[in-house]
Amino acid sequence: MICISAKKSMTHAVRAKRVLAAAGIPCEIVNLDGNVTKKGCAFGVSFPCGMTEKVQSILHRYDLDYGEIIGK
Repeated sequence: MICISAKKSMTHAVRAKRVLAAAGIPCEIVNLDGNVTKKGCAFGVSFPCGMTEKVQSILHRYDLDYGEIIGK
């Protein structure tokens, strides 16, 4: 199953993808419908749901944990 970490901008999505990929986590930038998230995010980074805790830890470490995790 795929989860998505919502981001506030394309810049944050690119940064998140870069740090997750460097940690060996398969991920892709995706467009989101702003109505899907609580904060109206338009971008996100998809990743395997089984890696949610690791993803959250990495994103927090790099101050990129804005938004919510969709699909968990």
